[in-house]
Amino acid sequence: MTADSFEKAKKGMKDTAKGVKDTAKGVEDTAGGVIETAGGVKETAEGVIEGVEDTAERVIEGVKDTVEGVKEGVEETAEGVKDTAEEVVDADTYTGSDDERENREYNESGSKEPMNPEDIASHEPTAVKRDKKQGTSGDPV
Repeated sequence: MTADSFEKAKKGMKDTAKGVKDTAKGVEDTAGGVIETAGGVKETAEGVIEGVEDTAERVIEGVKDTVEGVKEGVEETAEGVKDTAEEVVDADTYTGSDDERENREYNESGSKEPMNPEDIASHEPTAVKRDKKQGTSGDPV
């Protein structure tokens, strides 16, 4: 080997060693970046987990509150239905009950109650009298 080629080989080796050293530094920097990224991913995952847990707890509380509200609404409605049912079977308000019929005062003037047999006998007949020649439409036959 000549001195000139030896110098060229020596310089090539130095350049290659510097390139390897720079590459190693780049790999090292990249590894540090990867580690930082992994830490960020870990923190993000932990934040997501906390957020999901918090959201789940709020949803559970919301469902509990809704169920309680529905329960109270059903109870109030049931109470209203019970009150209405009591009114319907009360002899003073329900016109279809036998007790109410017995308690009615038939002789009140101007009432909407049906007439008792004594009142019917004392009043004029309610049927319309027609001439036998007259039809039901009012036109003579």
